Parts: sequence; C-alpha cells; structure tokens
Amino acid sequence: MEVQGLSCHGCGSTDVDFDPKTRKIHCRQCGREEYYSRAQLGATGKVAFAKDNAIQFFKDGNWSSARTFANDVLNTMQDNAAALFIVAYCDEFEDGRSGAVEEFFGRVGPMALEYGEVRDLIELFEGALYNMRDYEAQMVTVVIENMQGAEDRQTLEGFIETVCPYCISRYASEDFLSDERAALYRDIASHCDVPKTCFALLKGIRENPGSPYRTGSFRMRAHTGYFLEHYVEPVGRIIQEMRPSSVKAKFVQAYQQLSDQYRSDASAASG
Repeated sequence: MEVQGLSCHGCGSTDVDFDPKTRKIHCRQCGREEYYSRAQLGATGKVAFAKDNAIQFFKDGNWSSARTFANDVLNTMQDNAAALFIVAYCDEFEDGRSGAVEEFFGRVGPMALEYGEVRDLIELFEGALYNMRDYEAQMVTVVIENMQGAEDRQTLEGFIETVCPYCISRYASEDFLSDERAALYRDIASHCDVPKTCFALLKGIRENPGSPYRTGSFRMRAHTGYFLEHYVEPVGRIIQEMRPSSVKAKFVQAYQQLSDQYRSDASAASG
C-alpha cells in the first residue's frame, strides 16, 4: 500500500510501497527495503494528524469521529496504542461489545511502547475514568511498565495519584483489594510518592461501602472479621511499604489509630 509521508531513506523517493504488518517499505525508485520503527511511523504526517484528531474527538465525546480517525491511524500503524484503545473503548461502551477493552490490554501489555504513546494513553485513560474504574490495575500497570526512567517519575506519580484514589473511592466493596491488587499497591508505595492513594485506602477503613462503619454491622462477627482480614490489615501492609519520610510516619500513626479503633469497636459490639 502507498502511504503519504513515507520516503526511502536511501534515495529520498516517496514512490514506496508499505506493508503495515511488518512496517517495511520497498522503494520503487531504487529497490531499497527498510523498516520503519514505531517512533518513525508514529511521527509521519498522516499518522500524527489522524491520531491527534482521534484523541481530540475522543476527549470531546464525539466517539464516532474518534473511531474514524483512530481507524485511519490503524490502517497505517496497526499497533498504535492510542488508536487501539479508542477503537476498543468505542466497541465496549458505544457498541456494547463486552471484552473489547480487556482485549486491548491483552494486546498492548506485551508491547514496548514509545514515550509519546504512553503519554497519549495517560491522556485517554484520565479522560475516561468514569468508565474505566474496573481496569485500574491494567491502566496503572501498562504505564508503569513503560515509564521506568527516573525522568519519568513525576509524570508516573501524577498519573497514579489521578487514577488510584478515584477508583478506590468508587469500589462497591472491600473485595477489590485482592491479593494481587494489594501487591500492586505495595510495589507502588515502595517506589513512588503516592500519598493521595494511601490516604484513599486509609479512608476506606471507614468509608468503603463494605465497612462495618458504613453498614452498621459490627455485631456481624463474620463480616467484621472478613473486613479486618481483607481490607484493614492489607492497608496496613501497604502503608508500611511507603518510603521512609515524615509523611510515612504520619500515615503509620494514622493507620495504627484507625486499626486500634476498629478492633476496639468490633470487640465492644461482640461483647
């Protein structure tokens, strides 16, 4: 296929054929064959123009136009992360095709994304949080795995502090805090400064919909014990993983007070 904006790096001719599956071009002028990298292909005029339009229409809530431009991107760059997400999101939340977003994460997860692609995904994820709550772990993981440099720390922390507190405050019960999710939060707390995320977890001891404080169910020993084991205690382990600082000391103290009060209230109710 011919793609506007691609040229032969040998002779400079734009008379080239392009295979989007392999990102290989064949020059009709000099016969040279070469591969375009993800960064090179993503920066070409046609791809960049269509991607920018897709993102803007997506942010504006014009899903039909967003999908059209995203498909234009994918016609040339089949693995562009932003375009793949927009199409999957529209399939899932506009057309009702269950599993489309999960398929997106399954496809993008193994990819080594370019920096610009990660920034695009951050912008899209943050703009769609109201529908993406159930994909908190996947969103955070794909960004973490592609932002390992020290120079990315501030951007990464800002993203986590936008996504995680939002999601934590909206879960319907304590069951979101699975062993895997708790391990993810511990890893995040040990490597990043995320006080808003840790504070949201602390607040959940009293405010999570499954908390005995919210349900008035301290007399129900089984549930009170379950919430202690599956929420209160895991939160304590997450707080302990925070990097040493005066902020951590305050969080540890706050957690201890909340934990002691929980146990005291549980004991009083059962007595």
